Amino acid sequence: METERRLSYEDGFRKGKYEGGERILARLLPGTTLLPDMTVEHVLSLGVEQVRHLLKPLIGVAEVFQELESALQERTPCSLVRLGDGELMALAHDLVLSAELVRREGTFLEYSGMNIPDHVHRDQLAEAVRKASIIGVPVALEPNFKGLLFPVFQAYGIQIAPRRFTLSTINYLLAEEGYLPRLIQGRRVLVIGNTAHSLATILAGKGAVIAGAISPVNGMTDIPIVLQEAAEHDYDLAVVAAGIPAVILVQRLAEQSGKVAIDFGHLANLIVNGNIQLT
Repeated sequence: METERRLSYEDGFRKGKYEGGERILARLLPGTTLLPDMTVEHVLSLGVEQVRHLLKPLIGVAEVFQELESALQERTPCSLVRLGDGELMALAHDLVLSAELVRREGTFLEYSGMNIPDHVHRDQLAEAVRKASIIGVPVALEPNFKGLLFPVFQAYGIQIAPRRFTLSTINYLLAEEGYLPRLIQGRRVLVIGNTAHSLATILAGKGAVIAGAISPVNGMTDIPIVLQEAAEHDYDLAVVAAGIPAVILVQRLAEQSGKVAIDFGHLANLIVNGNIQLT
Protein backbone atom coordinates (compact mmCIF):
# COMPACT_ATOMS: atom_id res chain seq x y z
CA MET A 1 0.00 0.00 0.00
CA GLU A 2 2.79 2.43 0.91
CA THR A 3 4.67 1.62 -2.31
CA GLU A 4 1.52 2.16 -4.37
CA ARG A 5 0.89 5.51 -2.68
CA ARG A 6 4.46 6.61 -3.30
CA LEU A 7 4.31 5.58 -6.96
CA SER A 8 0.98 7.36 -7.44
CA TYR A 9 2.43 10.54 -5.98
CA GLU A 10 5.59 10.26 -8.08
CA ASP A 11 3.59 9.69 -11.26
CA GLY A 12 1.15 12.50 -10.52
CA PHE A 13 3.96 14.92 -9.72
CA ARG A 14 5.85 14.03 -12.90
CA LYS A 15 2.80 14.41 -15.13
CA GLY A 16 1.66 17.58 -13.41
CA LYS A 17 5.06 19.19 -13.79
CA TYR A 18 5.13 18.23 -17.46
CA GLU A 19 1.63 19.52 -18.21
CA GLY A 20 2.21 22.75 -16.31
CA GLY A 21 5.67 23.51 -17.66
CA GLU A 22 7.47 21.46 -20.27
CA ARG A 23 4.39 20.77 -22.39
CA ILE A 24 3.49 24.47 -22.51
CA LEU A 25 7.04 25.29 -23.56
CA ALA A 26 7.02 22.50 -26.16
CA ARG A 27 3.86 23.92 -27.76
CA LEU A 28 5.61 27.27 -28.23
CA LEU A 29 8.61 25.76 -30.03
CA PRO A 30 8.75 24.51 -33.62
CA GLY A 31 8.04 20.79 -33.57
CA THR A 32 11.18 19.82 -35.45
CA THR A 33 13.60 21.61 -33.11
CA LEU A 34 15.23 20.95 -29.75
CA LEU A 35 16.10 23.54 -27.11
CA PRO A 36 19.50 22.38 -25.84
CA ASP A 37 20.69 22.52 -22.25
CA MET A 38 17.98 24.84 -20.95
CA THR A 39 15.35 24.09 -18.31
CA VAL A 40 11.81 25.43 -18.18
CA GLU A 41 12.87 27.50 -15.17
CA HIS A 42 15.67 29.10 -17.20
CA VAL A 43 13.32 29.94 -20.07
CA LEU A 44 10.83 31.44 -17.63
CA SER A 45 13.51 33.56 -15.99
CA LEU A 46 14.47 34.98 -19.38
CA GLY A 47 10.83 35.71 -20.12
CA VAL A 48 10.31 37.47 -16.79
CA GLU A 49 13.05 39.94 -17.68
CA GLN A 50 11.02 40.95 -20.72
CA VAL A 51 7.99 41.88 -18.60
CA ARG A 52 9.75 43.23 -15.52
CA HIS A 53 8.71 46.77 -16.42
CA LEU A 54 5.07 45.67 -16.14
CA LEU A 55 5.38 44.35 -12.57
CA LYS A 56 3.08 46.05 -10.07
CA PRO A 57 4.65 46.51 -6.61
CA LEU A 58 2.54 45.93 -3.52
CA ILE A 59 1.87 48.88 -1.23
CA GLY A 60 3.90 48.77 1.99
CA VAL A 61 2.49 49.06 5.49
CA ALA A 62 3.53 52.71 5.93
CA GLU A 63 1.72 53.73 2.75
CA VAL A 64 -1.39 51.74 3.69
CA PHE A 65 -1.43 53.46 7.08
CA GLN A 66 -1.07 56.86 5.45
CA GLU A 67 -3.95 56.17 3.09
CA LEU A 68 -6.19 55.01 5.95
CA GLU A 69 -5.15 57.97 8.10
CA SER A 70 -5.81 60.44 5.29
CA ALA A 71 -9.25 58.94 4.68
CA LEU A 72 -10.06 59.26 8.39
CA GLN A 73 -8.93 62.87 8.51
CA GLU A 74 -10.71 63.82 5.30
CA ARG A 75 -13.80 61.72 6.14
CA THR A 76 -13.70 59.88 2.83
CA PRO A 77 -14.57 56.20 2.31
CA CYS A 78 -11.77 53.64 2.28
CA SER A 79 -12.03 49.85 2.41
CA LEU A 80 -9.13 47.52 3.15
CA VAL A 81 -10.01 43.89 2.34
CA ARG A 82 -7.83 40.79 2.35
CA LEU A 83 -7.79 37.62 0.28
CA GLY A 84 -6.47 34.36 1.70
CA ASP A 85 -7.00 30.78 0.60
CA GLY A 86 -10.55 30.76 1.96
CA GLU A 87 -11.66 33.82 0.03
CA LEU A 88 -9.92 32.65 -3.14
CA MET A 89 -11.44 29.16 -3.01
CA ALA A 90 -14.86 30.67 -2.34
CA LEU A 91 -14.42 32.89 -5.39
CA ALA A 92 -13.07 30.00 -7.47
CA HIS A 93 -15.80 27.44 -6.92
CA ASP A 94 -17.69 26.42 -10.06
CA LEU A 95 -15.66 28.91 -12.11
CA VAL A 96 -11.99 28.03 -11.71
CA LEU A 97 -12.34 24.89 -9.59
CA SER A 98 -15.23 22.47 -9.17
CA ALA A 99 -17.36 22.87 -6.06
CA GLU A 100 -16.45 19.29 -5.16
CA LEU A 101 -12.72 20.03 -5.18
CA VAL A 102 -13.21 23.24 -3.21
CA ARG A 103 -15.22 21.38 -0.55
CA ARG A 104 -12.46 18.78 -0.28
CA GLU A 105 -9.63 21.33 -0.17
CA GLY A 106 -11.46 23.90 1.94
CA THR A 107 -12.89 21.92 4.82
CA PHE A 108 -12.71 25.12 6.92
CA LEU A 109 -14.87 27.23 4.59
CA GLU A 110 -18.13 26.65 6.46
CA TYR A 111 -16.42 27.73 9.69
CA SER A 112 -15.18 30.81 7.82
CA GLY A 113 -18.74 31.74 6.88
CA MET A 114 -19.15 30.36 3.36
CA ASN A 115 -21.11 27.28 2.35
CA ILE A 116 -20.20 25.65 -0.96
CA PRO A 117 -21.83 25.95 -3.43
CA ASP A 118 -23.20 29.47 -3.03
CA HIS A 119 -23.11 31.38 -6.28
CA VAL A 120 -25.04 34.39 -4.97
CA HIS A 121 -22.55 35.23 -2.23
CA ARG A 122 -19.63 34.14 -4.41
CA ASP A 123 -20.58 36.83 -6.91
CA GLN A 124 -21.16 39.39 -4.15
CA LEU A 125 -17.69 38.59 -2.87
CA ALA A 126 -16.22 39.22 -6.32
CA GLU A 127 -18.06 42.53 -6.57
CA ALA A 128 -16.69 43.60 -3.18
CA VAL A 129 -13.15 42.80 -4.31
CA ARG A 130 -13.74 44.73 -7.52
CA LYS A 131 -14.84 47.84 -5.59
CA ALA A 132 -12.44 47.71 -2.62
CA SER A 133 -9.98 50.59 -2.12
CA ILE A 134 -7.03 48.37 -1.16
CA ILE A 135 -6.83 44.60 -1.60
CA GLY A 136 -4.51 42.43 0.48
CA VAL A 137 -3.24 39.48 -1.57
CA PRO A 138 -1.17 36.41 -0.67
CA VAL A 139 2.41 35.97 -1.82
CA ALA A 140 2.67 32.31 -0.71
CA LEU A 141 3.22 30.20 -3.83
CA GLU A 142 0.94 27.32 -2.84
CA PRO A 143 -1.84 26.40 -5.32
CA ASN A 144 -4.69 27.75 -3.17
CA PHE A 145 -2.94 31.04 -2.42
CA LYS A 146 -1.07 32.91 -5.17
CA GLY A 147 -1.77 29.99 -7.48
CA LEU A 148 -5.48 30.89 -7.45
CA LEU A 149 -5.18 34.67 -7.43
CA PHE A 150 -4.68 35.32 -11.14
CA PRO A 151 -7.05 32.60 -12.41
CA VAL A 152 -9.77 33.99 -10.12
CA PHE A 153 -9.21 37.57 -11.23
CA GLN A 154 -9.27 36.48 -14.87
CA ALA A 155 -12.49 34.53 -14.34
CA TYR A 156 -14.24 37.66 -13.06
CA GLY A 157 -12.56 40.10 -15.43
CA ILE A 158 -10.94 41.94 -12.51
CA GLN A 159 -7.99 43.86 -13.93
CA ILE A 160 -4.77 44.07 -11.94
CA ALA A 161 -3.38 47.33 -13.33
CA PRO A 162 -5.90 49.90 -12.00
CA ARG A 163 -6.15 48.45 -8.50
CA ARG A 164 -4.13 48.96 -5.33
CA PHE A 165 -2.67 45.88 -3.67
CA THR A 166 -0.85 45.12 -0.45
CA LEU A 167 0.05 41.97 1.48
CA SER A 168 -2.81 39.86 2.80
CA THR A 169 -1.03 39.98 6.18
CA ILE A 170 -1.37 43.78 6.29
CA ASN A 171 -3.67 43.51 9.33
CA TYR A 172 -0.87 41.95 11.39
CA LEU A 173 1.71 44.42 10.07
CA LEU A 174 -0.44 47.40 11.06
CA ALA A 175 -0.61 46.04 14.61
CA GLU A 176 2.96 44.80 14.97
CA GLU A 177 4.57 47.95 13.59
CA GLY A 178 2.58 50.30 15.81
CA TYR A 179 0.25 51.83 13.23
CA LEU A 180 -3.02 50.44 14.55
CA PRO A 181 -2.97 52.34 17.88
CA ARG A 182 -2.37 55.54 15.91
CA LEU A 183 -5.38 54.83 13.70
CA ILE A 184 -7.80 54.22 16.58
CA GLN A 185 -6.54 56.95 18.95
CA GLY A 186 -9.48 59.24 19.71
CA ARG A 187 -11.52 57.78 16.84
CA ARG A 188 -15.04 56.42 17.13
CA VAL A 189 -14.59 52.73 16.36
CA LEU A 190 -17.30 50.24 15.44
CA VAL A 191 -16.21 46.66 16.18
CA ILE A 192 -17.87 43.81 14.28
CA GLY A 193 -17.42 40.05 14.70
CA ASN A 194 -17.70 37.19 17.13
CA THR A 195 -15.00 38.67 19.40
CA ALA A 196 -16.40 42.20 19.09
CA HIS A 197 -17.14 42.89 22.75
CA SER A 198 -13.81 41.58 24.07
CA LEU A 199 -11.89 43.34 21.32
CA ALA A 200 -13.78 46.58 21.94
CA THR A 201 -12.71 46.55 25.58
CA ILE A 202 -9.05 46.23 24.61
CA LEU A 203 -9.26 48.90 21.90
CA ALA A 204 -10.94 51.26 24.36
CA GLY A 205 -7.96 50.78 26.65
CA LYS A 206 -5.71 51.90 23.80
CA GLY A 207 -7.53 55.16 23.21
CA ALA A 208 -10.42 54.22 20.92
CA VAL A 209 -13.89 55.62 21.54
CA ILE A 210 -16.11 52.59 21.06
CA ALA A 211 -19.13 53.52 18.96
CA GLY A 212 -20.62 50.03 19.15
CA ALA A 213 -19.96 46.30 19.04
CA ILE A 214 -21.93 43.99 16.75
CA SER A 215 -21.83 40.27 17.46
CA PRO A 216 -22.15 37.52 16.33
CA VAL A 217 -21.74 37.28 12.58
CA ASN A 218 -22.92 33.84 11.53
CA GLY A 219 -21.91 33.62 7.91
CA MET A 220 -22.99 35.29 4.71
CA THR A 221 -26.69 35.34 5.56
CA ASP A 222 -26.02 37.74 8.46
CA ILE A 223 -24.60 40.46 6.18
CA PRO A 224 -27.88 42.42 5.73
CA ILE A 225 -28.56 42.35 9.49
CA VAL A 226 -25.05 43.53 10.34
CA LEU A 227 -25.21 46.36 7.79
CA GLN A 228 -28.58 47.46 9.13
CA GLU A 229 -27.31 47.50 12.70
CA ALA A 230 -24.09 49.28 11.68
CA ALA A 231 -26.16 52.05 10.10
CA GLU A 232 -27.54 52.85 13.57
CA HIS A 233 -24.07 53.78 14.89
CA ASP A 234 -22.07 56.96 14.37
CA TYR A 235 -18.44 55.98 13.84
CA ASP A 236 -15.22 56.92 12.05
CA LEU A 237 -13.64 53.51 11.63
CA ALA A 238 -15.10 50.00 11.42
CA VAL A 239 -12.96 46.95 12.18
CA VAL A 240 -14.47 43.68 11.02
CA ALA A 241 -13.39 40.17 12.04
CA ALA A 242 -15.99 37.92 10.43
CA GLY A 243 -14.26 35.40 8.19
CA ILE A 244 -15.02 35.51 4.48
CA PRO A 245 -18.13 37.72 4.92
CA ALA A 246 -15.79 40.45 6.22
CA VAL A 247 -14.72 41.24 2.66
CA ILE A 248 -18.29 42.11 1.66
CA LEU A 249 -19.02 43.87 4.94
CA VAL A 250 -15.91 46.06 4.80
CA GLN A 251 -16.48 47.16 1.22
CA ARG A 252 -20.17 47.90 1.75
CA LEU A 253 -19.63 49.72 5.04
CA ALA A 254 -17.19 52.06 3.32
CA GLU A 255 -19.42 52.50 0.28
CA GLN A 256 -22.73 52.94 2.09
CA SER A 257 -21.58 55.00 5.07
CA GLY A 258 -18.61 56.85 3.59
CA LYS A 259 -16.41 55.57 6.42
CA VAL A 260 -13.10 53.74 6.72
CA ALA A 261 -13.38 49.97 7.21
CA ILE A 262 -10.68 47.35 7.78
CA ASP A 263 -10.79 43.56 7.43
CA PHE A 264 -9.25 42.56 10.76
CA GLY A 265 -9.29 38.78 10.33
CA HIS A 266 -7.65 36.58 12.96
CA LEU A 267 -5.81 39.61 14.31
CA ALA A 268 -8.86 40.11 16.51
CA ASN A 269 -8.38 36.71 18.16
CA LEU A 270 -4.66 37.30 18.67
CA ILE A 271 -5.29 40.65 20.35
CA VAL A 272 -8.05 39.25 22.55
CA ASN A 273 -5.92 36.24 23.52
CA GLY A 274 -2.94 38.46 24.33
CA ASN A 275 -0.71 37.01 21.61
CA ILE A 276 -0.32 40.45 20.03
CA GLN A 277 0.07 43.54 22.19
CA LEU A 278 -0.87 46.95 20.83
CA THR A 279 1.88 49.42 21.67
